[in-house]
Amino acid sequence: MIGSSRVTGRFNSPVAIQRARVRLSREGAAAQLSHLRQIETIRRAIEASTWPAARTQAKKPKLKVAFGPAVSVGYESDAEYVDVELAARLDPIKAKEELQKHLPAGFTVINVKSIPRFFPSLEETINASRVRLISPLFVGADEKWRAFWAAERFMITKKKEDREEVIDARSLVKSWTLEGDTLEIVLRFGPGRTLKPEKIAQAVCGIADAHVEMGGPDCQVRVRRLQLYLEKQGGELVEP
Repeated sequence: MIGSSRVTGRFNSPVAIQRARVRLSREGAAAQLSHLRQIETIRRAIEASTWPAARTQAKKPKLKVAFGPAVSVGYESDAEYVDVELAARLDPIKAKEELQKHLPAGFTVINVKSIPRFFPSLEETINASRVRLISPLFVGADEKWRAFWAAERFMITKKKEDREEVIDARSLVKSWTLEGDTLEIVLRFGPGRTLKPEKIAQAVCGIADAHVEMGGPDCQVRVRRLQLYLEKQGGELVEP
């Protein structure tokens, strides 16, 4: 049940007794938000709701929340996650309805579930994603993808502000399927080995830079993050 002990809109206890994991989708205008703007938006929605969210013991208390891996501007997604520490028990069904009321258009709460408080953070465990890319430029690219899959390595140069990194894209792609204009890939990521899926597709298919610049006037690729995973050492994929 949602608790009721409040002082000036905040729950008294800073001690968390429950952790809730929220999964959301984003599309339309919401897909144009940066990850930081999205965090601010979700924080505000939790603040405005009746959720018994625990807060830090500080001069300006903050919600005890943790977010999943960043999503790029322009991506739609069915896999935005946030863990919320709670100072009182929460009814997941009622909580889902309550949070949805305070989110702007484009965000949908897919589910709310209780998880053990000792679970490691989302950032610590998630290391793979399933992504769908749609583009007319993928039509007829099957042979290029088969050649990529057969290659031992496929090096891509990733440009950063202060340097360039050369990353083996082949080692990051766990699986792929291409049907017409629709490409789905399961992509590994982590420190020092992260590539955006549209950049991999660009390199494999030989697509011009302008056609994969998300939000650009000439962009011809739509990207949607479908799910996040923990890939275990044996290769098994586990959903958060």
